[in-house]
Amino acid sequence: MHLWTLEGAADALGDKVIIDRLDSRTFERADTKTFAICVWVWQLHHIPTSRTLWKHARGAGRVEEMHGFSPPSRVVAPPPALLRWDVLVHIDRIED
Repeated sequence: MHLWTLEGAADALGDKVIIDRLDSRTFERADTKTFAICVWVWQLHHIPTSRTLWKHARGAGRVEEMHGFSPPSRVVAPPPALLRWDVLVHIDRIED
C-alpha cells in the first residue's frame, strides 16, 4: 500500500470520509513524507488527527503448497515483522 494512492489515503483516514482526489503535489510525489488530498465529510470530528498504520512485509501470509496434513511435531514459524507508520493529519483548509 502506498499512501500516494486513493486506496492508501482511504486506509489512513478511515471509513468516515470520502476521498475526492489527490492533490497534484501528492500525485507527482515531489515530497514523499507528506501527501495532500481533498475529502468530503459530514462532521470535522470524523477526520482522525493521528493514525498508526501497520503493514506486513511483502509476501507475508503466503503459504507454500502442502500435500496432506503437517506433522504434529512441526514448529510454527514466528509471525513476520510488521512495518509501522505514525500518520499525523493536519486540516489545512475548510470549504463549506
